[in-house]
Amino acid sequence: MPDPTDLRRYQRQTDRNLLIGFFLLLFGVGGGLILAFYGVGGLATGLTCMAGGAAVAGLVVLVANGFEWLSRWLDNRD
Repeated sequence: MPDPTDLRRYQRQTDRNLLIGFFLLLFGVGGGLILAFYGVGGLATGLTCMAGGAAVAGLVVLVANGFEWLSRWLDNRD
């Protein structure tokens, strides 16, 4: 557990854990349910769609991290 006063580090860890949980639920539970109801063909199609959704989620995370980096850079350039 990080130092209680290091809230930025705690937020980064929480965000990382939420993102990992999202991907586990998306591919593990979602893929398992698709496989159970639609079979292997449905799973192949579902994985393609889930990969697209995961790519969009990854892009959102990259953009958010980019804005955070830019904000810190602008604050420290003086």
